[in-house]
Amino acid sequence: MAKQNKPKPPDKTQKPPSKLNEMDIQVNELGQIERNFDIDKINQFLNENVPDKKFSDEKS
Repeated sequence: MAKQNKPKPPDKTQKPPSKLNEMDIQVNELGQIERNFDIDKINQFLNENVPDKKFSDEKS
């Protein structure tokens, strides 16, 4: 049998983007999302950094 290439685990020494350093999101045992960051700030970050598919020129 041929060897199968396994994906390398992510590098844990790599730091997250500086804007998200203080954000901590976890899921508790009931499946509820717990965060220590205001949801409005998360939405503002997403609006600034993620393109909106509704406004793209391409039609699928």
